[in-house]
Amino acid sequence: MGYSKRQYIEAALTEIGLADYVFNLTANDLQTALRRLDGMMAEWNERGIRLGYPLPLFPTQSDLDEQTGVPDRANEAIVCNLACRLAPSYGKQVLPATMATARE
Repeated sequence: MGYSKRQYIEAALTEIGLADYVFNLTANDLQTALRRLDGMMAEWNERGIRLGYPLPLFPTQSDLDEQTGVPDRANEAIVCNLACRLAPSYGKQVLPATMATARE
């Protein structure tokens, strides 16, 4: 079944040290992260990395709780790459291990 879009976002934010029990995400935070996730996956799709991620036709049509159907083997790559993209927005730095995993 794969992760939902929300699960990718929450995992990426946890990766940069913003665990939900400490950091209260606003609806705006989630929507911004969702746009970043959808954009990243659209870029990957253009590069030929097609994982079955459901891309919306318009940013306003994306649903946080939509199941992605992405194979489990891609979860870590998506989470780490999204963490790298989100970290600067929160004044965070990504751990070297996260960066290395994202590059793989």
